[in-house]
Amino acid sequence: MIRLSVMYPASAGSRFDWDYYLGPHRELARRLLTERGLVRTEIDRGIGGIPSGTPPPYHAVGHLFFRTMSELETALQATAAEFVADERNYTNVASLVQISEVVE
Repeated sequence: MIRLSVMYPASAGSRFDWDYYLGPHRELARRLLTERGLVRTEIDRGIGGIPSGTPPPYHAVGHLFFRTMSELETALQATAAEFVADERNYTNVASLVQISEVVE
């Protein structure tokens, strides 16, 4: 299983619109990626850091799961521009992206 994680840093002055992210943006992802191999999604909402009481380093981390790297690459080639354009609708920070192999 391959996971694409998109992390949104919670830096000073940053904004993150949860209503837009969980509504129109999530629907965009499902509409564009389901037929391109998306298996499932997970969304993490940052609530704190370590040590206890410190703010979270990220507003959110979105996870997109695909069976193979080939499916992920094909999906990204076809849809990346739409996701980049939509990002400004819910945040003013540049996202960080990591591709991982899920080993457990």
